[in-house]
Amino acid sequence: MKMFMPLALMSFIMFNYSNFLIISTFLSLFMFLKFYSLQMLIINKLMFMDFISLILIMLSMFSVMMIILSSNSLKHLFMLITSILLILILTFSSLNMFSFYMMFEIVLIPTLFLITKMGYQPERLQAGIYLMIYTIIASLPLLLGIINFKNTPNFILLNSNCTQIKFSIIFILAFLVKLPMFLFHLWLPKAHVEAPVEGSMILAAVLLKLGGYGLIRFCPLLYSKLIPYNFWILSISLIGAIMTSMNCIRQKDLKSLIAYSSVAHMGLVLASILTMTFSGIYGAILMMIAHGLSSSALFLMVNMIYSKHHTRNIISFKGMWNSFPNITFWWFIFIAANISAPPSINLAGEIIILISLINWNHLILIPFIFISIMTSIFSISLFLNTTHNQPNSNIEGGSTFFNKLYLCLFIHLIPLIILIMKMDMFLF
Repeated sequence: MKMFMPLALMSFIMFNYSNFLIISTFLSLFMFLKFYSLQMLIINKLMFMDFISLILIMLSMFSVMMIILSSNSLKHLFMLITSILLILILTFSSLNMFSFYMMFEIVLIPTLFLITKMGYQPERLQAGIYLMIYTIIASLPLLLGIINFKNTPNFILLNSNCTQIKFSIIFILAFLVKLPMFLFHLWLPKAHVEAPVEGSMILAAVLLKLGGYGLIRFCPLLYSKLIPYNFWILSISLIGAIMTSMNCIRQKDLKSLIAYSSVAHMGLVLASILTMTFSGIYGAILMMIAHGLSSSALFLMVNMIYSKHHTRNIISFKGMWNSFPNITFWWFIFIAANISAPPSINLAGEIIILISLINWNHLILIPFIFISIMTSIFSISLFLNTTHNQPNSNIEGGSTFFNKLYLCLFIHLIPLIILIMKMDMFLF
């Protein structure tokens, strides 16, 4: 891989975005082919890679490539986006827990700049403050807990008897906020609403997965410590998924609706991880990948429609079927994927999560059914409200979008469909 680094560096120096896109694609394919059957690779004392790291790194690179392909203001965002990508790669490949914490928190800096400097509304400062307060306060217990790991500084040596953390619920607070868990989610809708489309795409596709990745990595430690709290955290996450799905029905802002939908999906991911079973973690990884692809495409389409409507209000989005028939097709495809319709990988992830939750407790089936029903209701309602009825007179009817945007949507769709045909690749 070292032989390709000068080419990648040259693309950064020359700011040739097309070269960067081509080289990033090549490196992603190279990593996948080289480490496809990887169990674990220890690179040095600070870095390692296994299949979970690899799949999330590839998701990060894929998301950045889609941002580069679809963005119209890349000259102002290129350094921010690439710095976020670099930090994410270092986070997902960190072996040392302190270096993991450093990268876990440093990613907040370019994200904050992306929201506060590149956002469009004055309220972006409030969104940045929410993000800072929630993240920094919740991360302090994690830092104190990691300091206690001086005898076991890396994830490989981690086991449930290596430390005596009595308040493990406080220890994982940083991951619950970053995921985010219901009750700690208020920063997410504000961040999505005020961020530019590039920020929303990378926030939904990758940054939310940092919390799930952290929980998966610390599972050996938390296995015995979290048993007394598992039922309560899992119950709150499922009830929160129901409530946020109900809240989606009354949302008028499209970005806010998709953000609350993300909270509901991450509630399922959290519940699946807390079952502390192989199938639970397997389903959580599938759901994180599926959500990263579908929600990123939804935010891209919201921005495409916003560029013509100049508003994100659902009430103003009537008659999209007549105004933009091409985008209506993609709108239907990704809304269907968002409710786990076949043949998307979302369906496989949700089925495996359901199996793991039922094995943990049969009564979980009841809230799970409610979540599925409410998600279907707000998704179908969203599609009908935006595509049917007569279009408003101030809409630029018949307007077309750049071909690269349709290409970007098509590239989002490919892994959503293809991965369900190759489920064995996720058996890490």
